[in-house]
Amino acid sequence: MAEQAKCPVCNAPIEPGAAVCGRCGFKLVGQTQQFPHVEMKDGKAVAPSSTYVGTPSLTILKGPNEGQKFNLTSFPLEIGRDPECDLFLNDMTVTRKHASIDIIDNQVVITDLNSLNGTWVDGEVRDNATLSDGTIVQIGTFTMVFNM
Repeated sequence: MAEQAKCPVCNAPIEPGAAVCGRCGFKLVGQTQQFPHVEMKDGKAVAPSSTYVGTPSLTILKGPNEGQKFNLTSFPLEIGRDPECDLFLNDMTVTRKHASIDIIDNQVVITDLNSLNGTWVDGEVRDNATLSDGTIVQIGTFTMVFNM
């Protein structure tokens, strides 16, 4: 048996064919749907990580392998010159375990792993930084753009 529709505002049961909610008066247009639960942390809404529209990626703009795109599909991931790293950057200017990328509080964050040359984010050396669409990341001779 189909579950009875509920008002998306007050969660009251809605009679079939009703144009407004009998409890709060919310106008019902088209199909009524239930909205996903939004978690709160420190008074702010935190969307689940599955809400990303696309696959986060880093694309090399300048340096060896220019144009290569790395889809970031699992987290955390390590970036470095070590072939065991999730994102392998084969150049002597890159430390063996240079940086890591993880999702923290539903944000994509890059963290430098005490590399020799540092991790540059939008022109500044950073120990860690939140990445957003279009952020420029430089690791050694590799200049990359982060996209969501």
